[in-house]
Amino acid sequence: MAIIRKSEILRRYNAAQTTLLEEANERRWAAVSLQKAFESFSLSEHYDIFLSHAYSDARICMQIRSMLIEKGYSVYVDWIEDEHLDRGKVSEHTATVLRNRMNNCSSLIYLTSDSAEKSVWMSWELGYMDARTGRVSVAPIIEDDEEFDGREYLGLYPYLDLTGDSFYIHRGVGSWVTFGDWMQGEKPK
Repeated sequence: MAIIRKSEILRRYNAAQTTLLEEANERRWAAVSLQKAFESFSLSEHYDIFLSHAYSDARICMQIRSMLIEKGYSVYVDWIEDEHLDRGKVSEHTATVLRNRMNNCSSLIYLTSDSAEKSVWMSWELGYMDARTGRVSVAPIIEDDEEFDGREYLGLYPYLDLTGDSFYIHRGVGSWVTFGDWMQGEKPK
């Protein structure tokens, strides 16, 4: 099994020389009126994947998002799609927007890392999507010299595995399914 190594994802991110992160940050900090943001906001837009992550893992998130988009999946990332949200000020509005987005997503990938352990939102997103769809996968992002120990509740879920340029969903040794088949409802065998 090929757990996602942080160095490999960052290498791919740097090799792609993408400017998406810079553009997203520029848009995020630009003076955008709330009225304009709400005019472009669509509660009905559907996504295949809700990518749950800690913002400090933004480069990793962007690379995994790009790789999934290359495979033909639509991926929701909050600070890209809903840049009008104020992450420094948690509110009912923020929870409502995220809940509506999750209601329009087929699955959730939970990027777990040292940073994720400090996130106040990620556990909430994981529980919400597990109850709503049951289609949740954990993506351990670890350093080259680490093993994935996980946290107790994360062991309930299958994990995302990157082998070459392909994603798989694993439940354990010898129990896996392609990511595409998982998205169609198949479970690791």
